[in-house]
Amino acid sequence: MVELENWKTIIVPQRRESGCIPTGYEWLIRYLNIQRVDFRNFQEEFDFGQSNSFDYVAARIKSKYPAVSIQIMHFSQGVKKIDYIRSLIEAQTPCLISLALGRGQGWHIMPVVSIDNDKIEMIHDADGNGNHTWAFPVTEVIWKHDNLQGGDDISWIDSS
Repeated sequence: MVELENWKTIIVPQRRESGCIPTGYEWLIRYLNIQRVDFRNFQEEFDFGQSNSFDYVAARIKSKYPAVSIQIMHFSQGVKKIDYIRSLIEAQTPCLISLALGRGQGWHIMPVVSIDNDKIEMIHDADGNGNHTWAFPVTEVIWKHDNLQGGDDISWIDSS
C-alpha cells in the first residue's frame, strides 16, 4: 500500500454543504504547508455553490494566491485515473479525486490518502475527532468513472 505520510495530522472540517472542493483545496494547501494563505474564511470565499468545479474554484484561488499552482487532469478511462493517482501518492503528492456517487447523488471531492492494487482510501469528512475515511475497491472506482456521469477528474498542487 502507498500512503501519504502524516495525512492524519491535517484536519479540515467542511463548513458548508456545497464546499467539498474548497475544503479539499484547503486540505491540500495545509498538507503541503504552503505559506501566506488566509484560512479564516477560505472555504466560504471559494465556495461558489452550483458553480463549484475544480476548474472554476482553482481559477479563483490562483487569482488570489498565484503561488498556489493547482493542476487538474481529466481522464477518459477510470484505469488511467487510478494509475495517475497511484503515481501521485507514490511521489507523496496529495490529490483530490472526484468520485461519482451514483443513484442521482452527484459526486464528492475528497483527498486521497492511500491506494494499493485493491482499494483506494479517501478522507470523506473530518471533525474534532479527526479524519473519517471511505475506502472503495479500485474496481468500483473504475466502474463508477466509466459508467456514471461526472467524476472524471482529479486535482493536485504542483509543489516543485
